[in-house]
This record gives sequence, structure tokens and C-alpha cells, in this order.
Amino acid sequence: MRRVVALLALVTAAFAPPPADEKAPNFTLDDIAGRRHTLYDLREPKAVVLLFIATECPMVARYAARLNAAHAAFSGRGVSFFAIHSNAGETAESAGAHAKKWSLPFPVLLDPDQKAADGVKVDTTPCAVVLDGEFTIRYRGAIDNNKSEERVKVRYLADAIESILAGRDVKTPTTNAVGCAIQRRRAAAPAGEVTYANSVAEILNRRCVSCHRPGQVAPFPLTTFENAARWSRDIRRAVQSKVMPPWLPSNHGAFRDERWLTDEEIKTLCAWTEGGAPEGDRSKAPAPPKFPEGWIMGEPDLVLTAPEYDVPAKGSDEYRCFVLPTDLPEDRWVSAVEVRPGNLSVVHHIIAYVDTSGAAEKMDELDPLPGYHSNGTGPGFIPSGEMSGWAPGVTPYALPEGVGRRLRKGARIVLEVHYHKNGRVEKDKTTIGLHFATKAVRHPLLWMTPMNATFTIPPGAKRHKVTARATFKRAAKAISVFPHMHLLGREMTVEAQFPDGTSKVLIQVPAWDFNWQDTYHFKEPVPIPAGTKILVTAYFDNSPENPNNPHDPPKAVRWGEETTDEMCIAFLSYIRDMGGDDD
Repeated sequence: MRRVVALLALVTAAFAPPPADEKAPNFTLDDIAGRRHTLYDLREPKAVVLLFIATECPMVARYAARLNAAHAAFSGRGVSFFAIHSNAGETAESAGAHAKKWSLPFPVLLDPDQKAADGVKVDTTPCAVVLDGEFTIRYRGAIDNNKSEERVKVRYLADAIESILAGRDVKTPTTNAVGCAIQRRRAAAPAGEVTYANSVAEILNRRCVSCHRPGQVAPFPLTTFENAARWSRDIRRAVQSKVMPPWLPSNHGAFRDERWLTDEEIKTLCAWTEGGAPEGDRSKAPAPPKFPEGWIMGEPDLVLTAPEYDVPAKGSDEYRCFVLPTDLPEDRWVSAVEVRPGNLSVVHHIIAYVDTSGAAEKMDELDPLPGYHSNGTGPGFIPSGEMSGWAPGVTPYALPEGVGRRLRKGARIVLEVHYHKNGRVEKDKTTIGLHFATKAVRHPLLWMTPMNATFTIPPGAKRHKVTARATFKRAAKAISVFPHMHLLGREMTVEAQFPDGTSKVLIQVPAWDFNWQDTYHFKEPVPIPAGTKILVTAYFDNSPENPNNPHDPPKAVRWGEETTDEMCIAFLSYIRDMGGDDD
């Protein structure tokens, strides 16, 4: 099973914002149509909002609808809005296409030399600067306190405007903007010890470009020197904070396709940025790796396609389950699965379940839209199996020889698709491809699920401990592990306690992130002797300081299917000899 939530490569501004309450210097900038705008030429504005944005910054895309809503709420009350593009490489054409894409209703200005950005001390997009009628800076920072609109608790921009219009002091005059560093013109830098050609390209090729390449899920490519240099400051922020590459386990070396950087690699990338991001000898730079077109594992034996679904422009994240009949005349063994999202701009992750009960079809019939609504914590029935899934950066691969997933005659595959809404109506048509085993299957893939469904997390608890246990009655070999919590989760460890008194950490996640879940496949099957106990230890943060806490104020949280509830569960796939009873 796969519960992965992934899409945006975002970085957080790590510097404290300068204080507000200083007069903004005047500036004159051209808009995307060539018209000139001078700040001080505005006639008696009650307030002025400067919105620093960028065409490729994924956080700007998340906020576009909210910026339009702010304009609709305040432009009729004497408040002037301007969007400002301060990235050096952005043109009137690219900014114009961006404004059209997101239907921006206010003037869009070009600031390629960062005169306006530097004048009001902005270095991140998106960032809002609010001026009063005397052009004094009264607020600088984030639009609100959460990139997920449904979890916003404080609307900094709207509150600042309301305070200025009411003649009050702004309660919170500065906050840290979260997003992408403004890209400046690079001065010619001498090739130092660390260059793109001799060090950086190899790291990016090995760790990053599987997602950061054209046509893939990451918001910008890193396959050329020019692109890597433009994003070098964001790269430094992301790797220093270990936001990127997205990889939760800390027990490195245990899993296939691990996406993490060594301390030396992080040091190299940071040194490159700090040295001016020099290219070095272009002829010595390794070429980016080649990736297969179409189906990564070749043409599947069975391809199933979900009905086309219109993803709404606005609202909370959405989960839809699409029921796909297999119409198989007999049972088959599946050796590999490849899931392909139809629209990478809105698909967050996909899990594929198997239904032999007919429950999914009944729920589908009751929902007038294609598929049926789910809470995001399962398909709404007890599945008879799973068929893998999809997440950014995850490469499909075949199960070990002799191992297979049993797909029963007449079974339905149910694709639970998690959608992020991006401010526009988008269409998606997701596909799953199955490869059938060509050799005899001796070991069916089985699942053990240690879980605790009886806990209560008290309101205000910052590190509440919950445990779950299960025991292997027969010897087995573990193939993969998938830890699972919701928004209050902070840490989880899954440990095998062997009968001889020794133990082994199967996975350790010291900094849980609901947005980057995955199924982690062991490099080699892990031997599990009979009598081995599996211990899951989880910690939850139900305090008001947790920015992901869905309850304000916090309240007692128990096990439940909604993302605002919680779970403490680990899915452990394993194999053993055919013919035995399930554990």
C-alpha cells in the first residue's frame, strides 16, 4: 500500500524579516503591456499592496486564488494592488502568460533588477508588503500562516489591510515569507574548487532529476547548468533544511531508491551556491541520465484507465476512488505494477486497492460524479489486497522472482487519487498497468498491520506516545514497510524484536511529514524468525504550536478515518512458503 503525499519542492525563507514602519522608497516599473507605473504617483490611496510573485515558484501557484480573493475584498475600498516579478530572467511574455493562467486582476509589473524588491527588503516569493496612504511599510511577509488553505488560522495580509483601513496598528507587522528565493543576475564567478561541471551536476543527476526534469512532477527542471544556477539559492535552503530530497527514514542504506544527501553532498551544494554557482568546464559536465518514455517497465499485460474527472479549481484537497473492473476469467499473479497519473499538476498521490466484495461498485453507484468520494484514509471498505500506487520520485519495479500479488477472477481495482486544487479546473485520467508473472509464483505477497485504534491524544500534548504490536507466528521475510499517521504525527519507529532478545529497526522516521508518505522497499528481504514481535512507537503533537493541527483550539483526538482524526499503524509486506495460513 502506498500513502504518499507529494508534489511541491518548496523552501522556507530562513532569515528574519527586517522591521516594518519605514517609508517605502519610490520606484518606477513597467507592466507587462509596457505601461509605466510610479509608486508615488498614486493619488491618495488608503493602502497599497505589493505582491512579489514569480512564474515558476510553486508556492505562488498555491496562493494565486487567495491573492485574487484579497483583491476582490479590498480593491473597492481604496486599496491598490500590484503584482511584481523581481526574478532576473522573467520577461513580459512569461509574466503575461502567468497572469493569464491565474486570471490576475491587478497590474503586473516587471522588476528585473530588483529595485522594488530591494527597496522594500523582499527576497522571497510570494511575499506581501502593505503600505499605508503615506507609503509607510506597515506589513511585510507571508499572506497567511499555512500553504494549505483549509488549515489557515491567521490571515496576515487581510488583517494588516483591515487594520490600516481602520486606523489601527498592525498587530503582526512582520512574518517570515515562505517560498522561493528571488533570482538575481549572476555576476561572473571564477571557477573555484566546486563547480557545476566537476561536482554539482553529478549530485543533481543522481539525487534530483528523476523528479526535476521536463514533464515530471517537480515544478522546475534541474537538468542543465542554467536551470540549476537560477535555483541555486533555493537548492541551498532546501538541502540545508533537508526538505529536499524528500526522504523521511533516517535508517539510511536499508531501502531501494533512497533519496537523501550525505553531509558531504550538502556541503558541496552549499559551497557551490556561496561561491557564485560557477559552471566550470562545460565539456566535463556529465549529461543528465536518460529515462524511458512511456511505460517504464514496458507495455503492461493489462491496462486499466479511470474515467476522466474534472478537479475543481478551489477548496480543500480531494480524494476520489475510481472503480476499474479487471474482467479476468481466472485468477492471475501480478509481478509488477505501474500507476501513471493523468495530470501531474493536481495529482498528489495514488493508492491502488483490490475489491472482491462488490462494495466499491455500490459506493460508486451512489455518487453522481465519476468514482466516489473518500476521506483519504482508505477506500471505505476492507480491501482484499493492494496493487501498489504512485508518488513523486518513486520508480516502479518487479517483485522478487517467485513472489506475486494475487488478483482474483472478477476483482475490481480501486484507485484512490489524492488531488491538490490549484486555482483552475483541471482534468485527470489516471491509468494503471499490470504485469503478470511469467514464472511460477511460490510466495504470495502478504501484509501484517500492527495498529492501535484505542488511543486518545489529549489537547495540548506536545509529544504524546502511542504504541502498537503484532507477532509473526511463522517465519517470514519482510519486503516493505509503510508507516502511517495523520496531521498530528511527529515521529514513528517500527522495530522487529527477535525471539533471541536482539532487535532491528525496520524504519525510523524522526520528522514525520503527512505530505511525503511512501512505501519503503527493503534492498533485500529482511528475515523474520517465528515469534518475532513488531513494535510500532509513534509520537503526536496536539499542541496549538503545531502548524498542522487541524483543531483550533486543540481538542482530544482519537482513531478515525478523517485526516482530522489520527492513526497509528504500519503496513508490513512479507512472504513465506505457499500453503500456510495467514498470520
